[in-house]
Amino acid sequence: MPGCFLPVQIFSKLLLLSNRKDIINFFKAVCGTTIPLTVITDCTKVPPVSVEIVILDVTLIVGKAATVYRTIELYSDKFICLLPFDSPFDLRSYVDKTFKHILFYPISIERFRRSLLDLQTHLQFQLKLKTSSLSEVEHIPDSISGYFRGNSTLMKSVRRDIISAGMSKEPVLLIGETGTGKDTAAELIHNLSDRKEKKMVTCRLATVVESLAESTFFGHVKGSFTNADSERIGLLETANGSTVFFDELGLSTLGVQAVLFTVVDTGNFTKVGSQTEQHVDVRLIFATNEDLECMIREGRFRPEFFFRINDNIIKLPPLRERKEDIWDIVDNFIIKDDYMITEDALGLLENYSWPGNIWELHKCLKRAMKSSEDHIIRVDNINFGPINILR
Repeated sequence: MPGCFLPVQIFSKLLLLSNRKDIINFFKAVCGTTIPLTVITDCTKVPPVSVEIVILDVTLIVGKAATVYRTIELYSDKFICLLPFDSPFDLRSYVDKTFKHILFYPISIERFRRSLLDLQTHLQFQLKLKTSSLSEVEHIPDSISGYFRGNSTLMKSVRRDIISAGMSKEPVLLIGETGTGKDTAAELIHNLSDRKEKKMVTCRLATVVESLAESTFFGHVKGSFTNADSERIGLLETANGSTVFFDELGLSTLGVQAVLFTVVDTGNFTKVGSQTEQHVDVRLIFATNEDLECMIREGRFRPEFFFRINDNIIKLPPLRERKEDIWDIVDNFIIKDDYMITEDALGLLENYSWPGNIWELHKCLKRAMKSSEDHIIRVDNINFGPINILR
């Protein structure tokens, strides 16, 4: 019985907005007799959302009045949005900007189950935001928080997103310029998750050769191709039970994206040269400094892959957009070595554009500390470096 896959004790009732028989029959089979399911086929008659979870077939609202869109968007944080694979790109773009929880249809029962669990975690976190003090929900361990210090509105939002992603089980997509802390954010999300006891595995996608991608990710059996003298365990199997951080996503080829796409949804793969399908339990985090939407328009990035990994998008702002945080970042960096900084020197740092972001700021502070003779950083100690190619 399909319904036995669902954690019945978690969700008391579901609301489905759809007029498609195949979708309605799927969710009736999933819920069975254990979870009450209400089906509404007319999106203009959506009642105030009092149920825990709403499943929206987004094609139901296409062509409707603007008031329908506004009503739907009021409850977007409680929706699991179903997006058929054949939907036009402009509809996909709307869904991506509006909904946090997106599922392509058709889907597997297991995928749907995991999405319910993830949405429950999200709603619990939102409740914590409402009932806890700001310091409780924004706390990040000091050992790795240097990149995300500050009281700017941008940083408060980033910290919330990072903590929420740490509680989630779905893929994470980190977007930001070089030096904004994508590696650090990935490490932090892993350490905030229930997988923190195992080491996170990192893969720089720019270094993955397309012809060897399947062997790199999935592994191969002995004799599967020339020079395959022994069996190889792939990256995903190595990371089973942990997190895989795929950096430099924007530099991956279409072929590499296609290989990864096969495992993002189910975690199933087959080693090169084998006939046996395997399953791994891995959390996926991706990072890029590229404009993926632009790459999709130019045909350099697979849209179906993008919509599979955009459950948790975290945009890390450049330092020039949150200069009010510079003092906190500087103080955190230099105080551990008993250094101080003058107001004039701090002002110089705050007026700089920081094209290399916090990574560049840290380098600049290291040079300043090295040149200071009395543990006080002055204007004369500030050296932005001889290379200006980024400015």
